[in-house]
Formats: sequence, C-alpha cells, structure tokens
Amino acid sequence: MTRTKKSSLTNALHILKSFTVDDTELSLGEIAEQVAVSKSTACRLVQTLESEGFIIQNTRSNTYTLGTSILSLSNTMLDQFYRLKEMTVFLKQLTLATGESSHIAVLKGNEVLYLKKEDSQYSVQLRSHIGKWNPAHCTASGLALLSALKEQELVKLYKEGFEQPTPFSISSIRQLTERLQESKKQGYFMSEGEMVENVLAIGAPIFNEYGEIIASISVAGLRQRMRPQLKNVIRQVTQTSDELSHFIKQRRE
Repeated sequence: MTRTKKSSLTNALHILKSFTVDDTELSLGEIAEQVAVSKSTACRLVQTLESEGFIIQNTRSNTYTLGTSILSLSNTMLDQFYRLKEMTVFLKQLTLATGESSHIAVLKGNEVLYLKKEDSQYSVQLRSHIGKWNPAHCTASGLALLSALKEQELVKLYKEGFEQPTPFSISSIRQLTERLQESKKQGYFMSEGEMVENVLAIGAPIFNEYGEIIASISVAGLRQRMRPQLKNVIRQVTQTSDELSHFIKQRRE
C-alpha cells in the first residue's frame, strides 16, 4: 500500500473508519496497513484515540476495538436526525405491507449509510445493516440520494471511477445520469442485481421542509419475491417517502 502524507487528524479519522461490522477488532499492524502509515505513527494515533475513549485495547489479544465515545456520538447524531427513532413506525409499516426489509439512509460522498433498518422475516444476505456503507450508485437508496446532485457534482464524486460489485453495476457517468433522469420522471429508483445479483430494491427520496433531499427510504428483497409484487412495493415506498417528508416538515414547524 502506497503511503501518502496526511494530517494526524485525517489519519485518526481513517483509523476510526477502518472498524466495520466485519472487522470489529484490529491489531496495530492491521491499523497501520489500513491507514497506510508506519507502525510508530499508528501507535501514536491509537494512543491519542484511546485516551479520549474512542478506542479500547484488548490486552489479551493485543487488538483494538471502538470505544464508548463513539457510541455516545452515534446516539447524539441519531437523536438529532429529526427524531429518527420516531421514524421506526414508518419502516415497520412498510415492511409489514411488503414483507421485505426496509431502510432509511443518507449520503456521504459517493457512499450510502444506513441509519435505520426493519428486517423482514426472511434470512437473506442484503449487505445492509445499521452503520453499513455501500456504493451509492449500486443501491436504490443511493440512487435516490444522488438524484439531488448536478452532473458536475457527480463527475467530481466519481473521478476515481465506479466500484462494480456485480456485472450489472453502473460503470460510467453517462449511465448514472441517464438512470437518474429516467428514475426522477418515474418518481422512484430501482436497483436490480447491482449490489447483490439476486436482490432487487426500490427507493425514494425523503425531503425536508425546504424541498431538499436529506435521506432516502427503500425496500429490498430477493428478485423472485419482489418482481411479482413490484407495483405494490413501488406504491408503498413512494407513499411512505411522502409520509416521512410530511412528518419531517411538521416536526420542524
């Protein structure tokens, strides 16, 4: 891995982002590799993060995990996001109406972050859970969020190219802009086999009181279950996005 000179703050933030649901514990060597810094630099940064409660050391395994300071910040963020907990009822109703998992997500750069999820009764690997990041252009949630951006903003976001989890993933700015334009006219966004080959998802944007897209809502499930009820899923998702947008507007008045 090529090492580039970055600020201590940037490196510290990259260390925190190195921890995922799949990698909850990391050794010092793994942290150094993830952030592309020397072990001595990683050690110094980890010690600082540890002193502030953002990282905890497991002395038995000589590994590190995220600390309670992260949990505190997460809870603060969730409470401030238009009372996100109160939106759970919308997800429960959506999952009940479709029988499939539903999500609320936000955009960060060219990735989508899932803030809330209501699981269906099916044990399907959707590659989505609270706190999970996915490439925005591969998901219905992400496409709904990207629709708020101008073409020049999209070009800047994807100057390094497009990640392609499957052969069906969008691979160019032209494909992306055409998809977004078409989907905006339809009023919903669909991803079929673009993140996981046998999964289909329908998403729609959530607006604030100023008409700005601040989040998205989506339903995802196996293609063979979603296809027969596609019209119903689209209706349920778009209706729920309208209800959530109205809910947010009322909360801010």
